[in-house]
Amino acid sequence: MKTDLRRILCIGILIAGLICIHTLQAQITARGMGMGMAYTAAARGVHAQNWNPANLGLPDNSRFSMTIVGFDAGAWNNAFNKSFYDKYNGATLSAQDVEDILNTIPDKGLALDVLTHIRVLSFSVGRFALSFGSTAASHIQIAKSFFRIPLAGLQTNEVYNFDDMDGVVHGIGYAGLSWGQPIPVNFADVFSVGATGRVYYGGAYAEVENARLSVNMGEYSFDIDGSYEGKYSLPPADSAFSLDIGWGLDIGASMQLNSRWTFGLVFSNVIGRIPFEREVEKAYGEISGNELSVLTLEDNVQDTTWTEQGEPFTVSLPPVIRVGAAFREGSFLVTADYEQGLKRGAEATIKPRFAVGTEWRGLSWFPLRMGVVMGGRVGFGTSFGFGFRPGGFVLDVGIMSRGFALPNTTKGLLAAVELGIDLRPKQSHTARVGDF
Repeated sequence: MKTDLRRILCIGILIAGLICIHTLQAQITARGMGMGMAYTAAARGVHAQNWNPANLGLPDNSRFSMTIVGFDAGAWNNAFNKSFYDKYNGATLSAQDVEDILNTIPDKGLALDVLTHIRVLSFSVGRFALSFGSTAASHIQIAKSFFRIPLAGLQTNEVYNFDDMDGVVHGIGYAGLSWGQPIPVNFADVFSVGATGRVYYGGAYAEVENARLSVNMGEYSFDIDGSYEGKYSLPPADSAFSLDIGWGLDIGASMQLNSRWTFGLVFSNVIGRIPFEREVEKAYGEISGNELSVLTLEDNVQDTTWTEQGEPFTVSLPPVIRVGAAFREGSFLVTADYEQGLKRGAEATIKPRFAVGTEWRGLSWFPLRMGVVMGGRVGFGTSFGFGFRPGGFVLDVGIMSRGFALPNTTKGLLAAVELGIDLRPKQSHTARVGDF
Protein backbone atom coordinates (compact mmCIF):
# COMPACT_ATOMS: atom_id res chain seq x y z
CA MET A 1 0.00 0.00 0.00
CA LYS A 2 1.56 3.28 -1.14
CA THR A 3 0.77 6.01 1.35
CA ASP A 4 1.87 9.65 1.41
CA LEU A 5 1.91 10.79 5.02
CA ARG A 6 1.88 14.40 3.87
CA ARG A 7 -1.63 13.88 2.49
CA ILE A 8 -2.82 12.47 5.80
CA LEU A 9 -1.13 15.33 7.64
CA CYS A 10 -2.82 17.91 5.43
CA ILE A 11 -6.23 16.38 6.14
CA GLY A 12 -5.46 16.57 9.85
CA ILE A 13 -4.52 20.23 9.55
CA LEU A 14 -7.78 20.95 7.73
CA ILE A 15 -9.79 19.33 10.51
CA ALA A 16 -7.78 21.29 13.04
CA GLY A 17 -8.63 24.44 11.12
CA LEU A 18 -12.34 23.70 11.46
CA ILE A 19 -11.96 23.44 15.20
CA CYS A 20 -9.45 26.22 15.79
CA ILE A 21 -9.76 29.76 14.49
CA HIS A 22 -6.65 31.21 16.11
CA THR A 23 -3.74 29.69 17.99
CA LEU A 24 -1.56 31.66 20.39
CA GLN A 25 -0.32 31.76 24.01
CA ALA A 26 1.54 33.87 26.60
CA GLN A 27 3.79 33.95 29.71
CA ILE A 28 6.98 33.06 27.83
CA THR A 29 10.16 35.11 27.49
CA ALA A 30 13.29 34.28 25.53
CA ARG A 31 15.51 34.17 28.60
CA GLY A 32 13.01 32.08 30.55
CA MET A 33 12.57 29.65 27.66
CA GLY A 34 16.32 29.17 27.37
CA MET A 35 16.34 28.20 31.06
CA GLY A 36 13.62 25.58 30.65
CA MET A 37 10.90 28.00 31.84
CA ALA A 38 12.33 27.78 35.38
CA TYR A 39 12.18 31.54 35.71
CA THR A 40 9.82 32.48 38.56
CA ALA A 41 12.57 33.45 41.02
CA ALA A 42 14.97 34.89 38.42
CA ALA A 43 12.73 37.25 36.42
CA ARG A 44 13.39 40.95 36.94
CA GLY A 45 12.22 44.20 35.42
CA VAL A 46 9.51 43.97 32.80
CA HIS A 47 9.80 40.15 32.83
CA ALA A 48 8.68 40.06 36.47
CA GLN A 49 5.19 41.13 35.47
CA ASN A 50 4.32 37.78 33.92
CA TRP A 51 6.46 35.54 36.13
CA ASN A 52 6.30 37.09 39.61
CA PRO A 53 5.35 40.75 40.15
CA ALA A 54 6.80 40.62 43.67
CA ASN A 55 10.29 40.54 42.11
CA LEU A 56 9.79 44.21 41.21
CA GLY A 57 10.23 44.99 44.91
CA LEU A 58 13.59 43.24 45.28
CA PRO A 59 16.74 45.40 45.61
CA ASP A 60 18.40 43.72 42.61
CA ASN A 61 15.49 44.61 40.32
CA SER A 62 16.30 46.62 37.19
CA ARG A 63 16.23 50.40 37.46
CA PHE A 64 14.71 50.53 33.98
CA SER A 65 13.95 47.82 31.45
CA MET A 66 12.04 47.70 28.19
CA THR A 67 10.89 45.02 25.80
CA ILE A 68 10.88 46.82 22.47
CA VAL A 69 9.50 43.71 20.84
CA GLY A 70 9.29 40.12 22.02
CA PHE A 71 7.91 37.22 20.03
CA ASP A 72 7.57 33.53 20.73
CA ALA A 73 5.88 30.70 18.85
CA GLY A 74 5.77 26.94 18.92
CA ALA A 75 3.98 23.79 17.83
CA TRP A 76 4.16 20.20 19.03
CA ASN A 77 2.24 16.92 19.18
CA ASN A 78 2.12 13.92 21.50
CA ALA A 79 3.03 11.16 19.01
CA PHE A 80 5.32 11.78 16.03
CA ASN A 81 8.88 13.03 15.73
CA LYS A 82 10.82 13.95 12.59
CA SER A 83 12.70 10.67 12.27
CA PHE A 84 9.40 8.79 12.44
CA TYR A 85 7.99 10.99 9.67
CA ASP A 86 11.10 10.52 7.49
CA LYS A 87 10.98 6.76 7.95
CA TYR A 88 7.45 6.26 6.66
CA ASN A 89 6.69 9.23 4.39
CA GLY A 90 6.33 8.10 0.77
CA ALA A 91 7.16 4.50 1.66
CA THR A 92 5.19 1.40 0.75
CA LEU A 93 3.65 0.46 4.06
CA SER A 94 3.35 -3.12 5.17
CA ALA A 95 0.71 -4.30 7.60
CA GLN A 96 3.32 -4.14 10.36
CA ASP A 97 4.25 -0.56 9.40
CA VAL A 98 0.61 0.47 9.64
CA GLU A 99 0.33 -1.17 13.04
CA ASP A 100 3.51 0.57 14.24
CA ILE A 101 2.18 3.97 13.14
CA LEU A 102 -1.17 3.43 14.84
CA ASN A 103 0.49 2.17 18.02
CA THR A 104 2.50 5.39 18.18
CA ILE A 105 -0.71 7.41 18.48
CA PRO A 106 -2.11 7.31 22.05
CA ASP A 107 -5.53 5.71 22.50
CA LYS A 108 -6.99 9.09 23.44
CA GLY A 109 -5.90 10.47 20.06
CA LEU A 110 -3.39 12.85 18.54
CA ALA A 111 -3.00 16.08 20.51
CA LEU A 112 -1.84 19.20 18.68
CA ASP A 113 -0.73 22.39 20.42
CA VAL A 114 0.16 25.63 18.68
CA LEU A 115 0.98 28.85 20.50
CA THR A 116 2.36 32.33 19.90
CA HIS A 117 2.66 35.56 21.84
CA ILE A 118 3.82 39.04 20.97
CA ARG A 119 4.64 41.88 23.35
CA VAL A 120 5.63 45.40 22.30
CA LEU A 121 6.84 48.58 24.01
CA SER A 122 6.51 47.11 27.49
CA PHE A 123 8.67 48.60 30.24
CA SER A 124 9.46 48.77 33.94
CA VAL A 125 10.67 51.70 36.04
CA GLY A 126 11.75 50.73 39.53
CA ARG A 127 8.89 48.87 41.21
CA PHE A 128 6.40 49.64 38.43
CA ALA A 129 5.84 47.76 35.14
CA LEU A 130 3.47 48.25 32.21
CA SER A 131 3.04 45.91 29.24
CA PHE A 132 1.02 45.57 26.05
CA GLY A 133 0.58 42.52 23.89
CA SER A 134 -1.66 39.93 22.29
CA THR A 135 -2.01 36.33 23.27
CA ALA A 136 -4.13 33.25 22.73
CA ALA A 137 -3.90 29.47 23.08
CA SER A 138 -5.33 26.31 21.60
CA HIS A 139 -5.41 22.59 22.22
CA ILE A 140 -6.82 20.20 19.61
CA GLN A 141 -7.55 16.49 19.98
CA ILE A 142 -7.98 14.28 16.87
CA ALA A 143 -9.45 10.80 17.32
CA LYS A 144 -7.19 7.83 16.60
CA SER A 145 -9.82 6.36 14.23
CA PHE A 146 -9.25 9.31 11.92
CA PHE A 147 -5.82 7.88 11.11
CA ARG A 148 -6.85 4.23 11.17
CA ILE A 149 -9.19 4.53 8.16
CA PRO A 150 -6.74 6.10 5.63
CA LEU A 151 -3.89 3.87 6.80
CA ALA A 152 -5.61 0.51 7.23
CA GLY A 153 -8.76 1.08 5.20
CA LEU A 154 -12.36 0.41 6.18
CA GLN A 155 -12.88 -3.06 7.60
CA THR A 156 -16.24 -4.79 7.46
CA ASN A 157 -18.11 -5.68 10.63
CA GLU A 158 -16.22 -3.06 12.62
CA VAL A 159 -17.40 0.11 14.34
CA TYR A 160 -15.22 3.25 14.14
CA ASN A 161 -15.75 5.87 16.83
CA PHE A 162 -14.59 9.48 16.50
CA ASP A 163 -15.79 10.72 19.89
CA ASP A 164 -12.31 11.75 21.09
CA MET A 165 -12.26 14.99 19.10
CA ASP A 166 -12.45 18.40 20.70
CA GLY A 167 -10.84 21.79 20.66
CA VAL A 168 -10.70 25.03 22.64
CA VAL A 169 -9.08 28.28 21.55
CA HIS A 170 -9.11 31.93 22.52
CA GLY A 171 -7.25 34.99 21.30
CA ILE A 172 -7.13 38.37 23.04
CA GLY A 173 -5.20 41.57 23.48
CA TYR A 174 -4.15 42.79 26.90
CA ALA A 175 -2.56 45.58 28.91
CA GLY A 176 -0.93 44.81 32.25
CA LEU A 177 0.08 46.98 35.20
CA SER A 178 2.31 45.67 38.02
CA TRP A 179 3.76 46.83 41.31
CA GLY A 180 6.16 45.19 43.79
CA GLN A 181 6.54 46.32 47.40
CA PRO A 182 9.23 45.24 49.92
CA ILE A 183 8.02 44.54 53.47
CA PRO A 184 10.28 44.32 56.56
CA VAL A 185 10.22 40.82 58.09
CA ASN A 186 12.32 38.81 60.54
CA PHE A 187 12.46 35.51 58.63
CA ALA A 188 14.25 36.74 55.48
CA ASP A 189 16.85 39.29 54.44
CA VAL A 190 14.39 40.70 51.89
CA PHE A 191 10.68 40.02 51.49
CA SER A 192 8.44 41.50 48.80
CA VAL A 193 4.85 41.18 47.64
CA GLY A 194 3.41 42.22 44.31
CA ALA A 195 0.43 42.12 42.01
CA THR A 196 -0.32 42.36 38.30
CA GLY A 197 -3.66 43.64 37.08
CA ARG A 198 -4.67 43.09 33.46
CA VAL A 199 -7.31 44.39 31.13
CA TYR A 200 -8.29 41.99 28.33
CA TYR A 201 -9.99 43.27 25.22
CA GLY A 202 -11.18 42.41 21.73
CA GLY A 203 -11.23 38.66 22.23
CA ALA A 204 -12.11 35.77 19.95
CA TYR A 205 -13.20 32.42 21.33
CA ALA A 206 -14.22 29.05 19.91
CA GLU A 207 -15.06 25.78 21.61
CA VAL A 208 -16.31 22.39 20.50
CA GLU A 209 -18.80 21.61 23.26
CA ASN A 210 -19.91 18.20 22.03
CA ALA A 211 -18.82 16.02 19.11
CA ARG A 212 -19.58 12.40 18.29
CA LEU A 213 -19.35 10.23 15.18
CA SER A 214 -19.60 6.49 14.62
CA VAL A 215 -19.20 4.52 11.40
CA ASN A 216 -20.42 0.92 11.33
CA MET A 217 -19.40 -0.90 8.15
CA GLY A 218 -21.23 -4.12 7.42
CA GLU A 219 -20.35 -6.54 4.65
CA TYR A 220 -23.08 -5.13 2.40
CA SER A 221 -24.29 -2.08 4.34
CA PHE A 222 -23.17 0.88 6.40
CA ASP A 223 -24.49 2.95 9.29
CA ILE A 224 -23.20 6.48 9.97
CA ASP A 225 -24.39 8.62 12.86
CA GLY A 226 -22.78 11.82 14.12
CA SER A 227 -23.33 15.34 15.38
CA TYR A 228 -21.42 18.29 16.77
CA GLU A 229 -22.19 21.39 18.77
CA GLY A 230 -19.95 24.38 19.29
CA LYS A 231 -19.94 28.06 20.07
CA TYR A 232 -17.79 30.95 18.96
CA SER A 233 -17.51 34.69 19.32
CA LEU A 234 -15.67 37.03 16.97
CA PRO A 235 -15.30 40.79 17.45
CA PRO A 236 -17.48 42.76 15.01
CA ALA A 237 -15.74 44.55 12.17
CA ASP A 238 -16.77 47.93 13.65
CA SER A 239 -15.73 47.00 17.20
CA ALA A 240 -12.76 49.36 17.55
CA PHE A 241 -14.58 51.34 20.27
CA SER A 242 -16.99 48.69 21.55
CA LEU A 243 -14.81 45.83 22.73
CA ASP A 244 -15.66 43.22 25.32
CA ILE A 245 -13.55 43.98 28.39
CA GLY A 246 -12.27 41.41 30.88
CA TRP A 247 -10.11 41.54 33.97
CA GLY A 248 -7.27 39.53 35.45
CA LEU A 249 -5.18 39.53 38.60
CA ASP A 250 -1.94 37.77 39.61
CA ILE A 251 -0.43 37.98 43.09
CA GLY A 252 3.00 36.90 44.27
CA ALA A 253 5.60 36.95 47.02
CA SER A 254 9.41 36.78 46.93
CA MET A 255 12.15 36.52 49.49
CA GLN A 256 15.94 36.52 49.49
CA LEU A 257 18.15 34.67 51.97
CA ASN A 258 21.82 35.55 52.53
CA SER A 259 23.69 36.44 49.36
CA ARG A 260 22.69 33.54 47.13
CA TRP A 261 19.08 32.38 47.40
CA THR A 262 15.82 33.80 46.04
CA PHE A 263 12.42 32.11 46.42
CA GLY A 264 9.10 33.00 44.83
CA LEU A 265 5.43 32.02 45.05
CA VAL A 266 2.85 33.14 42.48
CA PHE A 267 -0.89 32.65 42.12
CA SER A 268 -1.81 33.51 38.52
CA ASN A 269 -5.37 34.23 37.43
CA VAL A 270 -6.72 34.76 40.93
CA ILE A 271 -9.19 36.75 38.90
CA GLY A 272 -9.36 35.92 35.22
CA ARG A 273 -12.69 36.48 33.51
CA ILE A 274 -13.33 37.49 29.92
CA PRO A 275 -16.91 38.16 28.77
CA PHE A 276 -18.00 37.46 25.21
CA GLU A 277 -21.21 39.35 24.52
CA ARG A 278 -21.04 40.37 20.86
CA GLU A 279 -21.44 38.25 17.75
CA VAL A 280 -22.00 35.03 19.72
CA GLU A 281 -23.03 32.11 17.51
CA LYS A 282 -23.91 28.49 18.17
CA ALA A 283 -22.93 26.04 15.43
CA TYR A 284 -24.59 22.66 14.92
CA GLY A 285 -24.12 19.79 12.52
CA GLU A 286 -25.54 16.34 11.92
CA ILE A 287 -24.60 13.49 9.60
CA SER A 288 -26.42 10.20 9.10
CA GLY A 289 -26.69 7.32 6.68
CA ASN A 290 -28.11 3.82 6.77
CA GLU A 291 -28.26 1.79 3.58
CA LEU A 292 -28.19 -1.84 2.52
CA SER A 293 -25.80 -1.02 -0.31
CA VAL A 294 -22.37 0.53 -0.01
CA LEU A 295 -22.12 1.09 -3.76
CA THR A 296 -23.87 4.45 -3.50
CA LEU A 297 -22.24 5.64 -0.26
CA GLU A 298 -22.00 9.33 -1.14
CA ASP A 299 -25.59 9.49 -2.40
CA ASN A 300 -27.02 8.00 0.77
CA VAL A 301 -25.32 10.14 3.41
CA GLN A 302 -27.23 13.19 4.63
CA ASP A 303 -25.44 16.03 6.39
CA THR A 304 -26.86 19.27 7.74
CA THR A 305 -25.18 22.27 9.34
CA TRP A 306 -26.71 25.43 10.75
CA THR A 307 -26.00 28.28 13.14
CA GLU A 308 -28.12 30.12 15.67
CA GLN A 309 -27.62 33.27 17.67
CA GLY A 310 -26.00 32.34 20.97
CA GLU A 311 -26.28 33.72 24.47
CA PRO A 312 -23.48 35.86 25.94
CA PHE A 313 -21.04 33.87 28.04
CA THR A 314 -17.98 34.38 30.22
CA VAL A 315 -14.73 32.43 30.09
CA SER A 316 -12.72 31.95 33.26
CA LEU A 317 -8.96 31.77 32.77
CA PRO A 318 -7.57 28.71 34.59
CA PRO A 319 -5.76 29.53 37.86
CA VAL A 320 -2.15 28.40 38.19
CA ILE A 321 0.21 28.19 41.18
CA ARG A 322 3.99 28.45 40.67
CA VAL A 323 6.82 28.02 43.16
CA GLY A 324 10.36 28.95 42.16
CA ALA A 325 13.88 29.04 43.56
CA ALA A 326 17.14 30.54 42.29
CA PHE A 327 20.70 30.04 43.53
CA ARG A 328 23.74 32.00 42.38
CA GLU A 329 27.35 30.92 42.78
CA GLY A 330 29.87 33.13 41.01
CA SER A 331 29.01 33.31 37.31
CA PHE A 332 26.47 30.45 37.55
CA LEU A 333 22.75 30.84 38.19
CA VAL A 334 20.67 27.70 38.86
CA THR A 335 16.87 27.84 38.96
CA ALA A 336 13.96 25.48 39.60
CA ASP A 337 10.18 25.82 39.20
CA TYR A 338 7.10 23.81 40.11
CA GLU A 339 3.84 24.74 38.39
CA GLN A 340 0.39 23.35 39.17
CA GLY A 341 -2.68 24.19 37.13
CA LEU A 342 -5.95 24.06 39.03
CA LYS A 343 -8.25 23.80 36.03
CA ARG A 344 -8.04 22.51 32.48
CA GLY A 345 -8.14 25.15 29.80
CA ALA A 346 -6.53 26.53 26.65
CA GLU A 347 -3.61 27.95 28.66
CA ALA A 348 -3.23 25.40 31.43
CA THR A 349 -3.41 21.76 32.37
CA ILE A 350 -3.82 20.07 35.74
CA LYS A 351 -0.68 18.03 35.06
CA PRO A 352 2.13 19.41 37.26
CA ARG A 353 5.22 20.83 35.59
CA PHE A 354 8.77 20.64 36.95
CA ALA A 355 11.59 22.66 35.41
CA VAL A 356 15.25 23.31 36.15
CA GLY A 357 17.53 25.75 34.37
CA THR A 358 20.94 27.33 34.48
CA GLU A 359 22.69 30.40 33.13
CA TRP A 360 26.44 30.94 32.82
CA ARG A 361 27.80 34.49 32.71
CA GLY A 362 31.51 33.83 32.32
CA LEU A 363 31.25 36.50 29.63
CA SER A 364 28.84 39.04 31.12
CA TRP A 365 27.78 40.28 27.69
CA PHE A 366 27.19 36.78 26.25
CA PRO A 367 25.20 34.62 28.73
CA LEU A 368 24.59 30.95 27.86
CA ARG A 369 21.50 29.08 29.10
CA MET A 370 20.00 25.62 29.19
CA GLY A 371 17.16 23.83 30.94
CA VAL A 372 14.94 20.77 31.27
CA VAL A 373 11.15 20.67 31.74
CA MET A 374 8.96 17.70 32.66
CA GLY A 375 5.17 17.51 32.73
CA GLY A 376 2.55 20.14 31.96
CA ARG A 377 1.48 20.79 28.39
CA VAL A 378 4.93 20.27 26.90
CA GLY A 379 5.73 16.98 28.62
CA PHE A 380 9.46 16.29 28.56
CA GLY A 381 11.49 19.03 26.93
CA THR A 382 15.01 20.39 26.75
CA SER A 383 16.04 23.95 26.00
CA PHE A 384 18.99 26.18 25.35
CA GLY A 385 19.48 29.87 24.72
CA PHE A 386 21.90 32.75 24.67
CA GLY A 387 21.94 36.50 24.99
CA PHE A 388 23.85 39.40 23.51
CA ARG A 389 23.95 42.05 26.24
CA PRO A 390 26.66 44.69 25.88
CA GLY A 391 25.91 47.54 28.26
CA GLY A 392 22.15 48.01 28.56
CA PHE A 393 21.31 46.45 25.19
CA VAL A 394 19.38 43.14 25.23
CA LEU A 395 19.01 40.55 22.50
CA ASP A 396 17.86 37.18 23.88
CA VAL A 397 17.11 33.95 22.02
CA GLY A 398 15.60 30.80 23.51
CA ILE A 399 14.69 27.45 21.91
CA MET A 400 12.84 24.54 23.50
CA SER A 401 12.39 21.05 22.05
CA ARG A 402 9.65 18.61 23.04
CA GLY A 403 12.05 15.79 23.75
CA PHE A 404 15.82 15.95 23.49
CA ALA A 405 17.30 18.89 21.61
CA LEU A 406 18.06 16.79 18.52
CA PRO A 407 16.27 17.54 15.21
CA ASN A 408 15.28 13.94 14.49
CA THR A 409 13.88 13.14 17.93
CA THR A 410 11.84 16.24 18.70
CA LYS A 411 8.03 16.15 18.64
CA GLY A 412 7.78 19.90 18.43
CA LEU A 413 9.68 23.14 18.81
CA LEU A 414 9.22 26.47 20.57
CA ALA A 415 11.33 29.54 19.89
CA ALA A 416 11.47 33.02 21.39
CA VAL A 417 13.33 36.21 20.49
CA GLU A 418 13.40 39.48 22.40
CA LEU A 419 14.93 42.88 21.72
CA GLY A 420 15.08 45.34 24.58
CA ILE A 421 16.93 47.45 27.14
CA ASP A 422 18.02 46.64 30.70
CA LEU A 423 19.65 49.11 33.09
CA ARG A 424 20.91 47.26 36.14
CA PRO A 425 20.75 48.74 39.67
CA LYS A 426 23.83 50.09 41.37
CA GLN A 427 25.83 47.49 43.27
CA SER A 428 24.28 46.68 46.65
CA HIS A 429 24.88 44.20 49.42
CA THR A 430 22.03 42.03 48.18
CA ALA A 431 22.84 39.21 45.76
CA ARG A 432 22.03 39.77 42.10
CA VAL A 433 20.04 36.57 41.72
CA GLY A 434 18.21 37.70 38.60
CA ASP A 435 19.32 40.01 35.88
CA PHE A 436 16.03 41.02 34.14
